[in-house]
Amino acid sequence: MRAIPHLRTGEGTAALAAALVAAVAMAAIGLSPAGDRPVIGAALGGAAVAVLGILVAVAFARRARSRRHSQKLAHDTAEAWFTAPTVADFPEDALRPFLPATDPPSMNRLYTAWIFATHGHDAIWLERHFDLPGDLARKLAEEAHPHRPPRS
Repeated sequence: MRAIPHLRTGEGTAALAAALVAAVAMAAIGLSPAGDRPVIGAALGGAAVAVLGILVAVAFARRARSRRHSQKLAHDTAEAWFTAPTVADFPEDALRPFLPATDPPSMNRLYTAWIFATHGHDAIWLERHFDLPGDLARKLAEEAHPHRPPRS
C-alpha cells in the first residue's frame, strides 16, 4: 500500500503566501487608476517574485537540513541497533518450530524483525510490519525480551 502524499507545513505556507500575494496584487491593480496600473503591476510582480524566491530558498534549506538529519539518524541507529552481539543472540533454534512449512520468511526479514523486537516492538507490531505468522511473531518477541537494552 502506498502512502498518500500530503503537503508539509513549509510547502503549505509557501502555497498560502503565493495565493495571498496574488490576491493582493489583483486587488491593488483592480482598485488603482488605469494610468498607474502598469507601474503598480510591475512593482507587485517584482515583490511577488522576491517573496516566492525567499520561500523557495527557505523550503530548499529546510529540506536539505532534514535530509542531513535523517541520514545522520539512520547512521546512528544502524550503529546502535545492528551490532554483532545483537545478531549473534538471534534464537534460530527456538524459532525453527514456528516457521511455516511452505513459504517461510527470509532470514533477512527474521533478523530485521529480531532487531526491532530487541528494541521494544511487540508481537503485534512485528506481525503487521514484517508479515510474520502470529505465533512466530510472539515467539520472536518473547525471545527478544531479555536482550532489550536498558531504557535511558
